[in-house]
Amino acid sequence: MQMDSVENALLSVAVNPLLKGLISRFDVECPKDGSLLLNSLKDFLGEPISLCPTCQHISRNIAKPFYEVGSRLLKADKDFMRNQFVKDKYGGAWFKGFGLMMKGIEKYGIRIPFVPAGPFEVVWNFTYKCNLKCKHCYEDAGSGKLPELSTDEAKQVVDILSKIAGVGLPALSFSGGEPLARKDFFEVAAYAKKHIPYVSIASNGTLLTKDNAKRVKDVGVDYVEISIDGASSAVHDEFRGIPGAFEKAVKGVKNCVEEGIDTCIATVLHKDNFAETEKILQLAKDLGVRFMHFNYIPTGRAKIHVELDLTPDERLYVLQAIGKEIISLYLQAKEEELKTGKSSIKVDRFFSTCPQYASVTKELSQQIGQKFMVEAHYAAKKGVENVANFLGGCGAGRLYCAIEPNGDIKPCVFFPTNDNTVLGNMLKDSFERLWDNDPLLWQLRVRENLETYIVNGKEVGCGNCPDKYICGGCRARAYGYFNGNVKAPDIGCIQNKPLWERIVLKET
Repeated sequence: MQMDSVENALLSVAVNPLLKGLISRFDVECPKDGSLLLNSLKDFLGEPISLCPTCQHISRNIAKPFYEVGSRLLKADKDFMRNQFVKDKYGGAWFKGFGLMMKGIEKYGIRIPFVPAGPFEVVWNFTYKCNLKCKHCYEDAGSGKLPELSTDEAKQVVDILSKIAGVGLPALSFSGGEPLARKDFFEVAAYAKKHIPYVSIASNGTLLTKDNAKRVKDVGVDYVEISIDGASSAVHDEFRGIPGAFEKAVKGVKNCVEEGIDTCIATVLHKDNFAETEKILQLAKDLGVRFMHFNYIPTGRAKIHVELDLTPDERLYVLQAIGKEIISLYLQAKEEELKTGKSSIKVDRFFSTCPQYASVTKELSQQIGQKFMVEAHYAAKKGVENVANFLGGCGAGRLYCAIEPNGDIKPCVFFPTNDNTVLGNMLKDSFERLWDNDPLLWQLRVRENLETYIVNGKEVGCGNCPDKYICGGCRARAYGYFNGNVKAPDIGCIQNKPLWERIVLKET
């Protein structure tokens, strides 16, 4: 879905006042039934639910028609919604996400890209401690000497997140540093799982022994993402700075798989491992896990190794390689569904946090006569594609945000930590007030303000890109290359190659 500034303005004037008024009619807390907003969705999806006469009247006569029209406009498959919201084991997370989406419309109206009333996910850099010395570390972790929240303070953060916008956070990811390096990780993770439906960890894998993998499973962690930056120990260990890291990381993957944990290999692709792209993808397939590609962003320790960043052509090659994997799975699933009426093939296996992934998968599918798109790492299932297009592209400060080990809040983990990027602190400031009002967040959310440049007589930049509403470019990359300007172009994109050549090649 593409919208320009005129259409957004029309939404603001003609549509949003009506939507806000309608949602406010059923966004109420019933003393007997609880949240009518969430209960009315259950009613709409056909889940047996007992409502008081007043709630039932509002649900059937106001909320249900609203959901009917909304699902048709977004082409959101009702059976898919029922499966994800009611039958799926993570239905609680889906419901909270829905609640935040609806409250976002009530607060801000519909904008493209959409802004929920709170983040769908928070990535918590839980500690500065780390047992590796990775060249790309955005946190510059390893010393463990900077102040961090105590165990009790960490639990206070969980309490705050569990009440965001009166709905609560759908998903929390522990990152670092290395989250398992903190002795209280399992205690805090177990506490988080009691309050937040979906809990995951991003780990370097070296501490995920059989015993620790079992403990991860026992405390209820739903998903483990393990960093592997090469298909061989020579490449991975050199980048990670510690001999033997590759062997331990692969073993960590296997240990998690054996425990039945949803597991993923996460890879930062750069100059030194670019040649191993296909081998790393194959490694993920061999291990039977998901694959996630991360951008190399010049921040933290990566700033002094900026020469490792991929060129736009290299990045396009990577995204096409990953995209072909997921398009292939999509076609297999579609063929199986046509033959048998259903498919057991898992499509959501190959992702990239690079926003251009949406444009690449869209083009790849069009080349084979299909209409399919993968929005970053949150949509690769039949029934959700159009909703994902509505959510669209870079989610920094919009769909997710980051928390530092001391409780500071940032729009994204790939932003440096300074006075300009820290929005406030979880224990000192109102999260909801920051989310609603912070100027930096609204700069990141409004695509009409993205900039363009004239290079060799041609206008380039995210501001004039036809895909800016499904992509928008990586705002952390723009910040890194343009001295803190979050509205500048993402020069890692193939569409902005002339600007990359002017800036990067001129510097070298």
